[in-house]
Amino acid sequence: MEILHTEPIDIEHIADLCATGIVRPAPAPRDHTKFHVTQLLDSAHLITKGDVRYSTFVGHPKGIMSLGRIWETSVDCYLADTARYQGGTYLPDVEQESDGIIASLDGILHLPDYGLMVAETKLRFTQNKDIPLKHIQQMRAYCYLLRTDLACYTSGHVSSNPPEMTGMLRIIRFTKASIAECWQGILNTKEYLVSQGILPEGVK
Repeated sequence: MEILHTEPIDIEHIADLCATGIVRPAPAPRDHTKFHVTQLLDSAHLITKGDVRYSTFVGHPKGIMSLGRIWETSVDCYLADTARYQGGTYLPDVEQESDGIIASLDGILHLPDYGLMVAETKLRFTQNKDIPLKHIQQMRAYCYLLRTDLACYTSGHVSSNPPEMTGMLRIIRFTKASIAECWQGILNTKEYLVSQGILPEGVK
């Protein structure tokens, strides 16, 4: 993995962009009859701990999840503006599918100096700027589906001590081998779950 570009994000600038707004349709409901990338990644982690099941969210969404969606929409404004300024394009909320597995990408970004890349947006409650392995694996899987080795990782960081919010944008290039290995691991997890008779909850 190579970080090609890093830049801090001016949060006030994002607020100004949000004031003008962009047109973004509501995300389509998730198809629960198929396996999903993020749930298979979580399932692989559970299986290594002896908990053989397909990972699903238990409970009801809380306000903190909505806050993450608000941050994603704010970053949409920022990436759309960045793309426009650099002569590129940005498309939010893109669904891709391969091998019976669905992925819900936060977006697809194309910048002339880099090319086509996965856009992944995260809100984190820490000022630690290290990229978690789970996020790296998620981006690698999305890169496989988009047939690219580039990702734009935009992270918001909120902390109470010190009381601060910062943002960071990084353009990352993954090795093709790491992308292929990640996808094979996801396929292996899916095949193992199927062999155990474990299917997505929407399958009758």
